[in-house]
Amino acid sequence: MKKNYSLRIFNLLAKRVYKLSKKRKLGWKWRDAQKWTSANLFKLYKGKPVSKIRVTEVDSVIISILDATPMPTTTAPKPVKEICFDPFNIPTKDLKDINWWMLADQVAFFDDNLNMRVAIGSIIDTGVVKKYELLNLNETVEDMRRAGYSSDENIIFKILVAPNKKDDGKPCSYYVLATLMGSPLDTQTSMDEVLKVVTEEDLPAKLRKEREKKVSKRQEIIDLRIAKKKSAERKRPEKIEGRDEAERKEIEDTLKNLENLYAKKLISKELFQANVKELKAKLKLGGKI
Repeated sequence: MKKNYSLRIFNLLAKRVYKLSKKRKLGWKWRDAQKWTSANLFKLYKGKPVSKIRVTEVDSVIISILDATPMPTTTAPKPVKEICFDPFNIPTKDLKDINWWMLADQVAFFDDNLNMRVAIGSIIDTGVVKKYELLNLNETVEDMRRAGYSSDENIIFKILVAPNKKDDGKPCSYYVLATLMGSPLDTQTSMDEVLKVVTEEDLPAKLRKEREKKVSKRQEIIDLRIAKKKSAERKRPEKIEGRDEAERKEIEDTLKNLENLYAKKLISKELFQANVKELKAKLKLGGKI
C-alpha cells in the first residue's frame, strides 16, 4: 500500500518558509508560514517522493516566490481599549474641598481607573494619569508639611476635559484635578470646569454598594487612629519606677477601645484581630505602642 507523505512534506516546507521568514525579519508567526505554504508552495511538491525533495532547491523556490508575490503580513494586534472610571459617577460631596493633609486619604477613596492630575505648587505635578499610577501621596503630604503650608490651605477637586479630548460624555474624555484653592492652576481652569451635581442615588446599584464599603473601611481607619491617638495623649508618670506599669495600662486601655469599636461593629473583624495581636505582643514584651 502506497503511503501518503503529504503531511510530512507540508511540515518540511512550512519549516523552511518559517526559517526564511525569520531571516528576512518578516515578523511571521508559525501559522503565517503555514498559510503561505498552503497557498504558494505545497502544490508544487504534493505527491513528490520525500527523498527527491532537496532543501537548497526548496529555499530557492521560496525566495523566488517571495520576491515575486506580495508578502503576507502578520495580523496587527487589536489596540487595547482604555478603561476609565466615569468621574460623573462620583457623588459631588466626594469632591468637596479638603484640608491639604487629607490629600492621600481622599485620593485613595477614588477608583483606580479614574483619570487624575495632582498639582500642588512646586511640590508635585503628576500630569494626567490613572489613579493607580500616582506616586505615594503620603510623601507629598509630608513634603507640604515640611514646606510650611498653613492649616487653612485647602485642596479642591474639579472635573475637566482631558487634553486632546472633547466634552462628549465619554469617561476617558475627562479627568479630576486636585490642586490648591486659589492657586494659579485653580484660576486658569476656573472657566473649564465641567459642572454636574451627582448624588448617591444617581449611582448604579453596584457602585453604590462599592462606595458604602469604602466609606465603612475609611471610617474603620479613622476610628483606629482616634483610638491610638487617645492612648498616646495620656500623660505618662515621670517616675522611672512607674514607667512599665504606665505603658501596660496604656496598652490595656487601647485594647478596651478596640473591643468597644468592634462590639459596636465600627471596625471589621480582620482589622480588630490584627491590632489586638500587635498590642498583645507589645504587652507581653512590655513595650510601647
